[in-house]
Amino acid sequence: MSQGTADTTTSGDPWTGADTRPQAPSFTATLDQVHGVVRTRGHLDALAADLLSGSIVALQRQGHRELTVQLRPLATIDADARRLLTDLAGRLAVDGVRLTFE
Repeated sequence: MSQGTADTTTSGDPWTGADTRPQAPSFTATLDQVHGVVRTRGHLDALAADLLSGSIVALQRQGHRELTVQLRPLATIDADARRLLTDLAGRLAVDGVRLTFE
């Protein structure tokens, strides 16, 4: 191959060959701070549940006593995430906060 026709693709790391293009998120959450609702999409694993827990606690600190997590169509939740969120719901209940999942 001549120098004028060298491959100039930028989709991979030239050192490792790894794909460095941005990937779509596997989980997203949208907070409705007025109504105390979190709408989720995608796969909820332990890491996502930990991040979601932080958002839920932030809503509680804003004064919400009833919080809702809406699992949008095609959302999935693994066992570790379910356990983390169940534990959070129990801790919030001690403070008089109701956390529901739809």
